[in-house]
Amino acid sequence: EQYCQAWNKHPHLLDCSPLETIIILTAFAARVRTGHYGRGKRVTVQTVKVALSAISKTIELGGQPSPIYKAEDTYKVPVARLIEGMRREDPPSVPQLAVPIAVPEHVLKKAYESEDNILHAIGDLSLIAFYYLLRVGEYTKPKWVTINGTRKRATRTTQFSVGNIGFFKKGKILSMNSPLERLLKADSCTLKITQQKNGTMGQTIHHHTTGKHNSDPVQAMTRRVHHSLSNGGNTDKIICDVFDPDTKGWYQVNPSDMLISIRAAVTDLKLDQAGITPDLVGVHSYRAGGSMALKLTGSSDTTIMKLGRWKSLAFLEYLHNQIAHLSSDLSNQMST
Repeated sequence: EQYCQAWNKHPHLLDCSPLETIIILTAFAARVRTGHYGRGKRVTVQTVKVALSAISKTIELGGQPSPIYKAEDTYKVPVARLIEGMRREDPPSVPQLAVPIAVPEHVLKKAYESEDNILHAIGDLSLIAFYYLLRVGEYTKPKWVTINGTRKRATRTTQFSVGNIGFFKKGKILSMNSPLERLLKADSCTLKITQQKNGTMGQTIHHHTTGKHNSDPVQAMTRRVHHSLSNGGNTDKIICDVFDPDTKGWYQVNPSDMLISIRAAVTDLKLDQAGITPDLVGVHSYRAGGSMALKLTGSSDTTIMKLGRWKSLAFLEYLHNQIAHLSSDLSNQMST
């Protein structure tokens, strides 16, 4: 709206010729690129694409044809060339490396060597994120923004709460209000998804116990639930909530907490010798690691998509040549 005011044009570009429309849109895109309408720093082409998409949707909702797209996901030629030029200028994206199960296991082990409730939560959440292929926004402190004086969630993703979790023992429901000793005997656990990034609702993810104390997502989940309920919390508490006995208040584990712990584990385990350095891993590495583990152990693409709630084969971006098992003996096969 600000930019169109400078041109004395309607923000829906209703009074513009086709040439004027293209000039205004591409010039605006270039200004977004410089960070003029953001934080003053140059942004990547993805941010520019989001800005243009928002304009297009707003105009279409107003009953007018999109001035940006000639078909779904297909830009008009001048816009397409601008976007392609920006894309070529940007450095290639480097996906966060997948980490092996040893990383969340190490984070958990180190956490329970202390008496710190926050470290305990970080350890449990690391294991849960790996096995349940969770996005970081699903198990850490939610982001909030203020729009027109109203505080709103920054994304559609809703964090898992205690009420989204169900425990089972031999096929029968196990009350989450049970003593910890009884909860730890649960043989499976279900997460019910109420809302996630892509808008899908009502899905469930189910895992059975591994029987390994240091690598059991079911036990990790029981500890998170018991911690919340035994400290006065209710089913609305999210799984990253931690009660602080000193302040008598609640702390929420955030992505930075998870990042510090995963990078420390990579360093402790000397994974740099396998090409996994701390600067190449991040909070998404648990989701990538769980996907990689499933693929390497022979799980089908359909199973991985179902468990990770992917609607396409997008998870394959994690399966780069990071782990030699993926290309094992391929050269010999190709030479035959």
